[in-house]
Amino acid sequence: MDRARTLFLELLSTAVWERTADSQLFESVDSNLWEQVCELAIDQKVVALIFDGVLSLPPELHPEKKIIFKLHLQSESIERTNNRINNVLKKLSAEYEKIGCPFVLLKGQANASFYPNPAHRTTGDIDAFLYQKGDYKKANDWARSKGFEMKPENIHHQAFKYEGVLIENHKWASYFGIRKFDRLLEQKVDEINANNDFLSIDIDGLEIKVLPHEFNAFFIFQHLFHHFIHLGVGIRQLCDWTLFLDRHSSILDKDAFLRLAIEFELLYGMQIFASVAVKYLGANPSIFPFATDTEDKYVDMVMDDIFNGGSFGKAIFQNKRFRSSLHRKWYSFNYSNKRLSKIHKIAPSHTANLPLNKVMTNIKVLFK
Repeated sequence: MDRARTLFLELLSTAVWERTADSQLFESVDSNLWEQVCELAIDQKVVALIFDGVLSLPPELHPEKKIIFKLHLQSESIERTNNRINNVLKKLSAEYEKIGCPFVLLKGQANASFYPNPAHRTTGDIDAFLYQKGDYKKANDWARSKGFEMKPENIHHQAFKYEGVLIENHKWASYFGIRKFDRLLEQKVDEINANNDFLSIDIDGLEIKVLPHEFNAFFIFQHLFHHFIHLGVGIRQLCDWTLFLDRHSSILDKDAFLRLAIEFELLYGMQIFASVAVKYLGANPSIFPFATDTEDKYVDMVMDDIFNGGSFGKAIFQNKRFRSSLHRKWYSFNYSNKRLSKIHKIAPSHTANLPLNKVMTNIKVLFK
């Protein structure tokens, strides 16, 4: 692994585990190398965390002032965006409550709550799972009545912007595109709903529903892995899952979580990503309710894939010009198919028919 990546990982693990960076690694680091570390932080959307890591170093090992200033400004911007999204979440919750549409918050700001400083997790959108029958349509109708421009409907959600923040209304918690797993997922979520097993957490003074711990641990990974097998996933998503397990390992029903991993045929995939977290993020193996193996042949490959793909694999589109959205989709489709050969055995039941599943999903969206 090149030195920039080594320094990046040291700073990131320093931030997420609230420790001091290894000073010896940062001796004789020139401006060019620091710039490379900053570029990695931007690509992976963990700038504020890297800044936290830098500040743990002795002042004499800090990068030059212009780099510190850049990291500082971007970290402040991330803090402001987190504050804005939390305020929008409060408003959205109040509006949906008025029309009788309670929702479960998926990922996003709920994941931020696992971090030492939640305001330093780079934000995404607000994913609202409308779990009551008819509420998905009701929430979308509300958005239209307010004059919000609705994005084209996805297979399992529809999005709009509310005060500049992207809101995704979900009719399903998630989607595999594989019939047996989608049916199983629906069954599991229906059971949670029927038993009222949703939990509540506090986000900046707002009490909001989230998934129960065991299912959330599974769901966060499933979302990560879904992106991984299609285009790629960023290290922020790995941090989300790792920190969730770290914060909840003492109260997690490990047998229930393992059953989910086995039922959805994702146990080996989880073990690979957990091993990546142990080897490269410094995670304690004991937080995972299964064995890890940092010598597994896929561990280094997955870490390289994370670095090469950037956040959600978007780095593959850099410096590419497309004639149309269809051309971009075709490029994405071909790229996804080519990478299957190296990742297929991590979760064969999820990758065997991936090209066909992608085509069928797009056809379903076209004819909605």
